[in-house]
Amino acid sequence: MNSKLEAAPRLLVADPPVDGEALLRFDFLDPAGAGAWPLGLEHLGGDLNGECWLARGEAIRGESGAIRWGRAGDLLATCLVIDDPPDSDPEARVAEAYRRLIAGIREQGCPHLIRAWNYMPAINRGEGDQERYRRFCSGRAQALEEMAVDEAGLSACTAIGTDEERLRIYLLSARSPALHIENPRQVSAYRYPRRYGPRSPSFARATALRGQGDEVVLSVSGTASVVGHETRHEGDVMAQADEIIANIDTLLDHSAAETGRSGLRSFNPHSLIRVYVRESTDWPRVEGHFRQAWPGARLAGFRGDICRSDLLVEIEAVTRA
Repeated sequence: MNSKLEAAPRLLVADPPVDGEALLRFDFLDPAGAGAWPLGLEHLGGDLNGECWLARGEAIRGESGAIRWGRAGDLLATCLVIDDPPDSDPEARVAEAYRRLIAGIREQGCPHLIRAWNYMPAINRGEGDQERYRRFCSGRAQALEEMAVDEAGLSACTAIGTDEERLRIYLLSARSPALHIENPRQVSAYRYPRRYGPRSPSFARATALRGQGDEVVLSVSGTASVVGHETRHEGDVMAQADEIIANIDTLLDHSAAETGRSGLRSFNPHSLIRVYVRESTDWPRVEGHFRQAWPGARLAGFRGDICRSDLLVEIEAVTRA
């Protein structure tokens, strides 16, 4: 096992139901159910009904102002949901939200980012640097800089556009750092050139930490049809799906080498995949294509806008071996 993983926290992610109380729970069939963290997206189907993220120790829960949190062992889950009018500039709102969240995880003694999810309305609205996603990236980068979170501390992440007027930020953090991994096929997002906005997106391509026993859990960031830093196959959802498969296969192979865990070279029956499509009518074709590429993996489909207007599909995943 990679030496950086030796001190990392332990985590288990599974499709419900599971034994024990989840640190955080995503229920795709009943997103408004007690204790679930909604995505704010239309669920399109699939055989993955949700995700339970569990850690060692009894889960305790609380609230700090508008921030809800759950803690188990060395892991902390935090949630902040705020109004985000789609015609507004989100930069200051995002910066303040991330400042509050990072201050909160530090106060709880879990300062190291493990995973982040961001769901926001009208993600592609606005032209050029006024696009809401670019303004989101500016606000987040400003907060991370002010809170002294550098590139080495950036974790796996997802940012998807919704149809509701709320910004949802969900973080998983830990007492000790995990192993953050980049994709040799892609430029690190935090090093994108200026053409993509005044501040680059702030995330790693994947994050690995320990699982049960000798397992390694790998959390894969939102991954789209981007090679280097450029979008490929504009307007062709199936060609974009093929490029995602190539990106994921490269990332998994590299992650297996980085962690010393050969079982991570491909998705397996423990792999849970969320698929986001810009057009809901694309879901059946995309679902079948990914199932052929990764037989045995569990999939859930959602209607959501991708962070670049020329991207039609994106996936994220969590797997273990």
